[in-house]
Amino acid sequence: MQREESNVELVNELKIDKDCMPDKQWIEEYVPLAVAVCKRHGVHVVSIRTCRSRSKGLHFYIKVKPAIRPELANKLQFLLGDDCQRVDFNRARIRSRLNDWNKLFEEIGIRLRTIYQRQSVRNPESVRRRLRCRR
Repeated sequence: MQREESNVELVNELKIDKDCMPDKQWIEEYVPLAVAVCKRHGVHVVSIRTCRSRSKGLHFYIKVKPAIRPELANKLQFLLGDDCQRVDFNRARIRSRLNDWNKLFEEIGIRLRTIYQRQSVRNPESVRRRLRCRR
């Protein structure tokens, strides 16, 4: 029996729920960790944004390239410390083929703060010019 191909859409954003308020230095150390974990799985981190969660912690929104299958997204979220119960719920939603499987609950109008933005190096010459001007 051949397995039916899932119609669940590819994902370009990881959502991590941390039920604690870490020190600022811990968050700064979390960024290179997230980049390294994603890179190990063939995914590049484009940006990381954060905000306070409704209850008692932080939410991280990690934009990635290329877009990935939901199963890998959920695995990466787990590896990056997502709430374990949420990981299990997400796994069940993915298996049920729900496109809207990756939920984080936020207050309406919440502001996200960018804590990491990957530098684009499309034109290396323009980067060299900017570096010469700064000296």
